[in-house]
Amino acid sequence: MSLKKIGRAGNKLPIPSTILDTFFQYVLDKKFTEAEKCLQEIYEKIGKKDYDEFKRGFIQALKGILIMLRSNDQNTFLSNLDLSKIDVLKKYYSEFSSIAEDELHASYDRGYFSALAEYMLFMIRNMESDQKNTLKD
Repeated sequence: MSLKKIGRAGNKLPIPSTILDTFFQYVLDKKFTEAEKCLQEIYEKIGKKDYDEFKRGFIQALKGILIMLRSNDQNTFLSNLDLSKIDVLKKYYSEFSSIAEDELHASYDRGYFSALAEYMLFMIRNMESDQKNTLKD
């Protein structure tokens, strides 16, 4: 399955992908204070210009990711997602990006699922990078 770029293509967010990846890395590393600061920076960058429903959904999804993983509650979607299986991540990436690109869905929902797809994409790339590094060693 190819991993095409979603979210920013159709609904270009005024943030560099590096800051989004930094947020996801902080969450992955359980550096939640740093993740909150990064999320605030993302919000400030997005909120400066034409804050709309897509962007609101995107930010809410990022907040949700942070809250779910910080709470360590075993009854959340992300807690029950096996992040060690790349095929599972690709399946969810495909589903989330499909919703994010579908004009029949509300703008808020497209933003929300765009952020979830971006998170899955980050996790996939992270896992692929780890696998390459393991093979080199």
